[in-house]
Amino acid sequence: MDNRIFINIASYRDQELWQTVESAITQAEDASRLHIAICWQDDNDLNHLVAAGWTPIAVSTINGFPVYQLRGSAAQVELIALPYQQAQGVGFARALCDRRYQQEQWFLQIDAHCLFGERWDSRLIDALTALRQESRKPLLSSYPPSYHYGEQGKIIYAEQANRISFNAFTAEGLPTLTSRGCSRSTPERGSFMAAGFIFTQGTFVTEVGNDPTIFFEGEEITLSLRAFTWGYDIYHLPTPFLWHHYIRDKSPKIWHDHNLSAQEAGEVPLAWIQRELHSQHHIKALLGLPTDYQRKKEARPLGPLRTRRQFEHQCGLNFQLASCYADCLPPHSLSYFAAPANDTAWCDAHRIHHIKPIAIFPLIGEALPDELYIHCYGHNTPRLAQYRYSPSQLTALAGKIEVTCWSTPNRPPVLLRIASWSVKEGWGIIIEWPWSENDGPYCLL
Repeated sequence: MDNRIFINIASYRDQELWQTVESAITQAEDASRLHIAICWQDDNDLNHLVAAGWTPIAVSTINGFPVYQLRGSAAQVELIALPYQQAQGVGFARALCDRRYQQEQWFLQIDAHCLFGERWDSRLIDALTALRQESRKPLLSSYPPSYHYGEQGKIIYAEQANRISFNAFTAEGLPTLTSRGCSRSTPERGSFMAAGFIFTQGTFVTEVGNDPTIFFEGEEITLSLRAFTWGYDIYHLPTPFLWHHYIRDKSPKIWHDHNLSAQEAGEVPLAWIQRELHSQHHIKALLGLPTDYQRKKEARPLGPLRTRRQFEHQCGLNFQLASCYADCLPPHSLSYFAAPANDTAWCDAHRIHHIKPIAIFPLIGEALPDELYIHCYGHNTPRLAQYRYSPSQLTALAGKIEVTCWSTPNRPPVLLRIASWSVKEGWGIIIEWPWSENDGPYCLL
């Protein structure tokens, strides 16, 4: 094996790109084994490169965009010059870089605003090689700790290494991820990966690769799923190897440049929101959610070695229910679970049963309505339960009712609504009662 590292960097008008490239090269133990492919979505003024000490040599094209070899270091550096007005999202940019892969033994993917620790190349290789005692295809990933600029431009580095856990489901039912501090001194098994730091074997590029149809949101959950179905096992390291600049308020963003006004003016072919909406349909299809999406030929499918359901078992999520295991939530925020005994046990883990006794008569008085309705709601969810009682039923129960329902662990019941109905007068008393035992009912009407 050649021990070379293929590095994928997608850059969108990033002022820190060349600092990142310089850091990767100067902090490596052996810069000559680095092959850096950059998708340079910018104004493509080559004078900027010359001023930075590079000599660009045109060598080929990809999708009609010129590819330059940049001479000026021991590393092999290639630049795909893509005018930022023609950018199509993060997946498209990363996928273009993938096409410069030359069968290198190792693969590293980062964002264009990162700084490296000393001997990062040898240390990452050693860490990944050690994990091969546990996994055929180990993969290192996390949200790197941050760096930021303090007074007089001094760079301040965070020290805490991170792991990745589930955050929440969007209104569309798509899972989002977040960062938690590592608490172990050894690599921790996980289920989710960050697109801004991936280190694994080079075959990842040809097996999993980056999906050119992904615009932005959903990139990491689908990348995690597809890597899993190709047999990759994700680990989070307790020691930082690189740092990421997260707060970049003044940096240009594609959703600012590619807005509807720019599209109407003919400056960009599509507004970013249109690309994002197309992307969301593909993400739903990968997660097995309902969509009328027709898969594009270039879109990346799931792998053949493991299934989506096995991924859900491992990470604790249920995509169809937009649910997670209780231990996916704080304070534990776990992201790796042993396989359930069977599918029934897995489904049961996504159902939390609730019960709340209600004494109705003190709430609505002695005069019974023709019908009494009780609805139970979760947070931002449809009804969890609905009850309807006649006067005879209320009398038989002596006005003592038990509201029972089930919810997913991440969306427990939050509110009861009690409404009385009279044939002659219509709606009468309407009471809302927070599910919490600490809050009493209050009357709306």
